[in-house]
Amino acid sequence: MKLILIYTLIAGVISGLTAPIPATSVLLTALEIFMIVHLAKVHDFKLGFKEIGYSAAAIWGVSTVLKDVALEILTFFPVIGWIAEVIVAVLFVFFLGMLVNLHFKK
Repeated sequence: MKLILIYTLIAGVISGLTAPIPATSVLLTALEIFMIVHLAKVHDFKLGFKEIGYSAAAIWGVSTVLKDVALEILTFFPVIGWIAEVIVAVLFVFFLGMLVNLHFKK
């Protein structure tokens, strides 16, 4: 749990610093993939390049859609949109970490 909270905090910082900059969701996707690999190692779960690649594509797609939705809805309110982006990033990383952790514990 502590590891997931650390990654969640890092995601919040990255998202907060890069919120006004377009196309920075790639940084968060890289963080999410790194978190998955790290959690897999903690639970002695073997991940191949194929699984990592599929995970990266899925995470990038979902996180980009969520981020774009948050930004598009709040386009007319820039500061609120940036705050929403941080909230979406933090929640996504937290819940992704919890799901991955549950999966690797089995």
